[in-house]
Amino acid sequence: MLTRDDPDLAALLMARGFSVVTLPCVRLEPVDRAALRAVLVTLAARDVLVLTSPAGVDAVADAIDLRAVPCPIAVVGRATAKRLHAHGRAADHIASAPNGATLARELPLPGGEVVLARSDRALGDLPKTLRARGARVREVIAYHTRPEPQGDVSAARQVLEALGTAVVVTSPSALEGLVAAVGADHLRRGALVAIGPTTARAVEALLHVAPRVADEPTAEAIVEALAEEDRVAHR
Repeated sequence: MLTRDDPDLAALLMARGFSVVTLPCVRLEPVDRAALRAVLVTLAARDVLVLTSPAGVDAVADAIDLRAVPCPIAVVGRATAKRLHAHGRAADHIASAPNGATLARELPLPGGEVVLARSDRALGDLPKTLRARGARVREVIAYHTRPEPQGDVSAARQVLEALGTAVVVTSPSALEGLVAAVGADHLRRGALVAIGPTTARAVEALLHVAPRVADEPTAEAIVEALAEEDRVAHR
């Protein structure tokens, strides 16, 4: 079971012999485009724009032309860099590991501001670390995240009751939406795979179980984590 709509990941899983059921568990809502644009057009060459998800890239691209951004753009990982490239702009800095903690440690601090364009539910560790390093940080809400399943919840419950079901948890918000929809007990019956350490910590805190964690939040790494979970289950 996938907790986000991800055709590339679903295709890779099916190619490896898995049956795939998708139940997107997060609804993204745009912010006022004019208000977001009014903030972003003030970016100067001395600043750096930080984008931490493909959704953030899309939200910013909906407000301004990313190709015209006058400052460097830093991203949290390859998936975000790929989405940025699709909008015609290459990332100037990609964190060596796809998480906010690594990005916060590695980001070359600009002479101006570090502008974070993220979800309204984004964690506070990234700006906290940047400020501790002496950065001037401006946080911008680029989109809203709502933990809310989008699909057939009753079918999802049936899938979770079957033996051999694994759930790919794609974010803390997706976990929150899924638990609200199907209940924690249903989730504990299956194997859980988190796409990264932040999501894994959310699983441990909410469900009190340790999930398998993908090495990075890419389709290939998630498939490998699921394959390893499947190998362990059949030993």
